[in-house]
Amino acid sequence: MKKAFELYQVAAELGNTDAQVDLGDMYYSGEETSQSYEKANYWYEKAAKNNSAKAQMYLGYACLNGKGVAVDYDKAKNFLELAVKQGEPSAMYHLGTMYLDGKGIAVNRNKAIPLFKKSCSEGDLNACDKLKEIKIEK
Repeated sequence: MKKAFELYQVAAELGNTDAQVDLGDMYYSGEETSQSYEKANYWYEKAAKNNSAKAQMYLGYACLNGKGVAVDYDKAKNFLELAVKQGEPSAMYHLGTMYLDGKGIAVNRNKAIPLFKKSCSEGDLNACDKLKEIKIEK
């Protein structure tokens, strides 16, 4: 399967946004290459500049949790908000956790809960679990 990595790399270097995200995923997980959060984020940044909601969500998650970058709640919030505006369910969940836990922002359940509800309705199981955990009806 090393061939897939090489093909994604060529396509990513040619500016294909989907390939940039896929290549980032391969670096993130270490699939067919050495694991590297830094290289994953490099490709996610390229895709995010092309308005990829998934890449914006991944960068928000990276900034939120220090995956290949220093924890930066302001950057995390900015990336996640960009992805949320495009309807990315995982971004809704992660932004919701920032509001629920007060990570870099004031705790605000009134902002967190609608994000979890929308994310859950879009199929994000983490958001559905979070709603159960905080005892809110979907």
